[in-house]
Amino acid sequence: MPLRQRASLVIVRDEMMLLIYRYRNGRSYYILPGGGVEPGESLAEAAVREAAEETSLQVVLGPQLWQRELEEQIETAFLITQFEGTPRLGDPEFLRQSPDNLYRLEWVPFAEVNELIRYPAPVEWGAIEAALGRGAS
Repeated sequence: MPLRQRASLVIVRDEMMLLIYRYRNGRSYYILPGGGVEPGESLAEAAVREAAEETSLQVVLGPQLWQRELEEQIETAFLITQFEGTPRLGDPEFLRQSPDNLYRLEWVPFAEVNELIRYPAPVEWGAIEAALGRGAS
């Protein structure tokens, strides 16, 4: 069975990254916005759609940061530095909210991202720094 394809969004502004805080089944954690590629959809199309669905932002895709195989999926991450709108939950996540299933968008300082993120895996800072034109720090 082919692995699920996931498009992840690394949305950055002012040394901060937009993450989704999740509380589910008694656990709290942070994830990158993104989701599965639908049949007939390219990775880029999925990334733009997921940005709109999960963050309500209209984004301009930057470079692909990484593609990596994780457990039962292949994650492809894109850098986003250009976007329009104010981050707010889109209908799919907003409508699924309950006391035991929370979603909240948060701007997280770069230094805290990998301390908080749990899914699908920590971000690859070398790729992000290179794409931002900073070199590895």
